[in-house]
Amino acid sequence: MVLADKAYSSRAIRDHLRKRGIRAVIPVPADQRGHRQRRGSRGGRPPALDRETYKQRNTVERTSTA
Repeated sequence: MVLADKAYSSRAIRDHLRKRGIRAVIPVPADQRGHRQRRGSRGGRPPALDRETYKQRNTVERTSTA
């Protein structure tokens, strides 16, 4: 499983992870969400986001190995 912030939400990154069977927990930025909605039914389904799992992301970020 990959936990990432909105900067890593590109279609290429999601496709790369999906091809390798890796589950991604990455929120969709507002601009990407708006673009998909403007496309209507051709915009596709938004990627799922497990909010509880995403909240755990900051625990990893705060951990320091230095």
